[in-house]
Amino acid sequence: MKKKTIKMIIKIIIIIILILGVFLLGRKSGLKSDVSNTTVSVTEENVTKRTIKKELSNSGQIETATTEKIIPSTTKYFKTMCVEDDDTVQTGENILQYSDGTYLTATYNCVIISHSLPETGNKCTTSNYIEVKSLDNLVINISINENEINDIKETQEVTIVPTADTTKQYTGTITKINSVGTYQSSGTTYEATISFANDGTLKLGMSVSCTILLKEQENVLTVPINAVQTNNNQKYVIVVDENGTTKNVDIETGISDDEYVEVTTGLEEGQKVQVTTTTTQSTQRSNSNKEKMKDQNGPGEAPGGMDQGGMSGGFDKRQGEGQGAPSK
Repeated sequence: MKKKTIKMIIKIIIIIILILGVFLLGRKSGLKSDVSNTTVSVTEENVTKRTIKKELSNSGQIETATTEKIIPSTTKYFKTMCVEDDDTVQTGENILQYSDGTYLTATYNCVIISHSLPETGNKCTTSNYIEVKSLDNLVINISINENEINDIKETQEVTIVPTADTTKQYTGTITKINSVGTYQSSGTTYEATISFANDGTLKLGMSVSCTILLKEQENVLTVPINAVQTNNNQKYVIVVDENGTTKNVDIETGISDDEYVEVTTGLEEGQKVQVTTTTTQSTQRSNSNKEKMKDQNGPGEAPGGMDQGGMSGGFDKRQGEGQGAPSK
């Protein structure tokens, strides 16, 4: 019985030592804590007319529109390759040489992908080839959300900007839209193919951003997106009268861009509306840092300095058009 009691006491002592060690280690290293502060600011802005563009932006990579296996002449004998796999070949440049001194040349700008050719001095057959990818005609495949797929049509123009050089722009055309989508937990997407021509500077595999103009409304009444609020699926804004009083006014909306939304009914040009912006400031600090700050600032002084976080408004522009929230 004595032995059991002694063992139990030893276990309790060990547990107390471990807990004390963890506590002291935490104090020494500094336990992290998050501090945040939310600020709401209210400004006023006039209802004005402007042009609203609803655009769809997506990203992708450059691929070739044409992959081809070039068959060498079956009446000639192979001598040597003039280029290697992964080489870029310009139009008219030699790809391989035959034993009679003639050449197989490229008919367009391309990249050599692979080849299968006979031994030097042997006759070429239909099983021999040089696989190439065209650099002249390019494509980009992008995914379109099911909520936006009906706004996309074949022959629509697309603005293409390469990540490597954002000062350049290319114009492409939607040439194909898949009829069958791919389901994911976040929603179904459909693949669309954009075709465009290379100016000679683009390489296969480069990343690009693509922008498609879905709708455009010119000279329409608009308010800032953050001015629009919702109550029981009814959108409204807070209108400020000339005497400074405010009232809620129900509105209907159309399309939107990143900042403004079209107002189809409920407001007139020149009216003032309240714009509410919520700013969240946050910082991460440790207990050891707080002790140091207390020592530096002196008794009763609080440490300051917070890093600014993101901004949020009261309106989601992705919800839709008409009676729902306006879409971009």
